[in-house]
Amino acid sequence: MLAYLEALCAALKARNPLVIGELLRHPLASALPPLALEEAQRIAAQPEADHLAPLHTLRLYHQTAHLLGACSDPASRRRTQPSIPAPGDATGDRARQMELDLFMQAAVA
Repeated sequence: MLAYLEALCAALKARNPLVIGELLRHPLASALPPLALEEAQRIAAQPEADHLAPLHTLRLYHQTAHLLGACSDPASRRRTQPSIPAPGDATGDRARQMELDLFMQAAVA
């Protein structure tokens, strides 16, 4: 499904009515939500209309990619824990990050 959506998004962005028509006749087109289907039909009917953007189809592609785990959201990326160097390791001193103490006064109500 992801490859189908990628091909459909590419055809919609290129405004190629022949490829869009072929993709809309594909059996996977029956799984498209109504908004994405209408959007694709509208762009295929008016390929010269620059004001039409395939937003619903691109959103569907993005959501499907996340559900399948094909891409990850940078905001939810897990950070790896830095390894703790052995005592006396010279490279560990350079790799260690500097910590700063920030002096802040808390407002007490």
